Amino acid sequence: MNYDAIAIGAGLSGCSAAIQLAKLGYRVLLLEQAHYPIHKLCGEFLSVEVQASFEKLGILEQVHHIGAQKIHRAYLTAANGAEFRSNLPSTALGLSRYQLDLMLFQKAQSLNVDCFDSTKVLDITGDLKTGFTVNTTKGEFQGRLVLGAFGKRSPLDRSLGRGFISKRSPWIAYKGHFKGVDIGDVIELHSFPHGYCGLSQIETGEINVCWIAHEKVNKEDLHPSLGIPTALTKNPVLADRFAKMQRVSPAWQGLSQITFALKGNFHNDICMVGDTAGMIAPLCGDGMAMALRSAEIAVPFVSNFLEQQIDIDTFKKQYVIAWKQEFQTRLQLGQMIHNCFVQPTLANAGVNLCKTIPALGNWIIGATRGKPEPVAPLPLTQIA
Repeated sequence: MNYDAIAIGAGLSGCSAAIQLAKLGYRVLLLEQAHYPIHKLCGEFLSVEVQASFEKLGILEQVHHIGAQKIHRAYLTAANGAEFRSNLPSTALGLSRYQLDLMLFQKAQSLNVDCFDSTKVLDITGDLKTGFTVNTTKGEFQGRLVLGAFGKRSPLDRSLGRGFISKRSPWIAYKGHFKGVDIGDVIELHSFPHGYCGLSQIETGEINVCWIAHEKVNKEDLHPSLGIPTALTKNPVLADRFAKMQRVSPAWQGLSQITFALKGNFHNDICMVGDTAGMIAPLCGDGMAMALRSAEIAVPFVSNFLEQQIDIDTFKKQYVIAWKQEFQTRLQLGQMIHNCFVQPTLANAGVNLCKTIPALGNWIIGATRGKPEPVAPLPLTQIA
């Protein structure tokens, strides 16, 4: 079958784009190399604007029904004990990627998207003028347009020759699920030398612990009783959290060479969405929301192109402009805050400044994410 669009990667942006295009009546193929459901390295914190996205995708009621943790407050600490507490501008959610990705994948299936997991993409040839051929472990597929939604870093980036992949990045990240503490409706962010760690509760009641650091942290000796690099224990609040928690996930999930560089909205005429186009620093807590939003931005331009209402150059220019207007300032601010928060002296000064001038801290929280949109009230049976 020839498809109107082929989305490579069934994460948040890939599934969201596939669902929206299917609702518009297009023939869509969604390819995923992993076998669903699967745990993914992710902070699993959904920023305040996601509820409007979930409503548009038709899964908001299901998200609440499954027990997504409502998060209303933020708590930041630095290694020397400085701390700042704040209310979030609106309700955020804690929800595992294991559940959310599966939910979106199944929603796409219900809309007659052809969804293939356990399918590795080997090669992509073609262009927007003549169409594309996607070669996979399950055969070849043809499509008028290809959406790249294959995440932060993929072997496809290398085989496609994308520029950022040749530039080494020193940033590593790890994620695990824990039990033993109850942080309630709070997203916590704890700075330590050369990195920071976020904690938030998910639908199971477990705590998602996700930390990012310079690779030099991974070369340190592990703390004898906590089993984590000693740098993390330099923050007393974080050390106390680990002393009281027990990991319930089988092992830490890790990823190296994480980059915050702008990767480009197109490569070889492939339209990039989500982290494949650009990733915000994790401390901002807006990566999942941005992935969903990037698909919302791309789909109208994709539709206009498929309907031959705009030509190739206009499609590219309009999407790039819209993407940059939405995300570029947020990404740049996130990079600046990241660079400060991994340095103990600057992290301490910044957290203390936010405590002294709460309006500054609240502004930073608001400026590094999108704006919440109104959503229809849930049925009374869904209100807890």
